[in-house]
Amino acid sequence: MKAFHVVADSSCLIGLAQIKLFNILKELFLEVFIPEAVYKEVVIEGKNEVGSQETVNAIKEGWIKKKIVQDKVAAKALSSILGAGETETIILAKELDLDYALIDEKMARAEAGLMEVKVIGTIGLIDFAIESGFEIDKKSIIDQLIKKGFRISDKLYKKMFLNSK
Repeated sequence: MKAFHVVADSSCLIGLAQIKLFNILKELFLEVFIPEAVYKEVVIEGKNEVGSQETVNAIKEGWIKKKIVQDKVAAKALSSILGAGETETIILAKELDLDYALIDEKMARAEAGLMEVKVIGTIGLIDFAIESGFEIDKKSIIDQLIKKGFRISDKLYKKMFLNSK
C-alpha cells in the first residue's frame, strides 16, 4: 500500500542503492522528489558511484521528480549550518507540504524538526518497508550498511538487535 509524498536527501538514495533496496522507494511512496542539490551530489558529483545511475533511471522512469527550491532566502540561511542537499531537502519538504523528508544526518534532522518537517532516515525506511510487508532481514541489511560506511551508534544498534537497555 503506497502512502506519503516524500523528498529524499543524498544519503538515503545512496544508502538504499548500496544495499540494493533503491526501488523500495517506488513501492512505498506515492511521490518521491529530490531537490537540485541532491541531484547534483548524487548524479553529477557522484557520477559512476553507487546511487547515481539508479537515480538517473528513476527520473527517466518518472517515479523520482527533480524540483527546484523556490525560497532562496530560506535555503541560503539554512545552508550556513547544513550542506546544500540537506538544506534543499528540508526547504522542498516545506514548500511542497510533503509528508516526510528522508534524511539521515543528525543535525539536519534536528533543523527539520525545528521547521516542523517530519523526517525518516534509512533505518526508518527499512522499518517502514518491513511493516508494509516487505520481507527484509533487518540485521543483515543494517550490517551491510555499516560495512559500506553508514554510521550508527553502538547504543542504537544494541537497542535494535540485542534488546539492551
